[in-house]
Amino acid sequence: MAYKMIGDSCCDFTKLQMKKGNVVRVPMSIIIGGVEYRDDGIKSQAEWIKLIKEDPGYPKSACPSPDAFFSAYDENCDNYVVTLSSKLSGVYNSAMVAKEMFEEEHEGARIHVFDSKSAAAGESLLVERIIELAEAGCSFDEIVEKVEKYRDEMYTIFVLDDLETFKKNGRLKGLKALVATTMNVKPVLIGDDGEIKQIDQSIGINHAVNRMLYHVEKKDFDRSLKVRITQCDSKELCTKIARILNERFGFEDVKIINAGGLSTTYENPGGVVMAIG
Repeated sequence: MAYKMIGDSCCDFTKLQMKKGNVVRVPMSIIIGGVEYRDDGIKSQAEWIKLIKEDPGYPKSACPSPDAFFSAYDENCDNYVVTLSSKLSGVYNSAMVAKEMFEEEHEGARIHVFDSKSAAAGESLLVERIIELAEAGCSFDEIVEKVEKYRDEMYTIFVLDDLETFKKNGRLKGLKALVATTMNVKPVLIGDDGEIKQIDQSIGINHAVNRMLYHVEKKDFDRSLKVRITQCDSKELCTKIARILNERFGFEDVKIINAGGLSTTYENPGGVVMAIG
């Protein structure tokens, strides 16, 4: 059966994926300087960064309405939805409300909403996995089972050069390094069942990235796993990280993804988000 791949706009689809015709972005909203912008993929990363830098306050975000997801669902397709972690945003709940509404009106419709328990690069890995399985001819139930398992084994780790947007939106409660941000302390963070947990810290972004790589190496991953890195105005740094992962650690499939609007808003310039799965 035909399938439809649906993601919120923290899922940074590649241009190739968007060209498929059955890949749909459901935009979140970003509020900057009191103006609400749709994160519909039109603005470049540089344009988002400029808007954010010119705002004397800090940006906020809003999840899509259930109607936005309802309009994206298709009764003639298997619908697979990937959302930002439900512990960081209400977007998963919005997609689930739309699912229930759609199924009431369209008997037999098949929709599965995956709570990524991650963001950015983590969502991108889930999308890749779904597309691979769907195009290999796997059934709806097989894809749901395999992708849920894949998600639960996926590892997300990240370092941010600027934590202010996360802090002011209440996404980093209780992290011990927050008191030290004025001393240029950068925490190393992971996704822990959809929540953000600190595992390390260091002075300066480069040392923090070294600690991030230390934790990746220590995990002793199967080197055939995919690695995706979401970069926000940090392409040079991410390229160095990718080279280390490939040449020194032996990962075979490492790719850098450009942060879109929502990812840029929270990752901020200089950030690195890595997902392995």
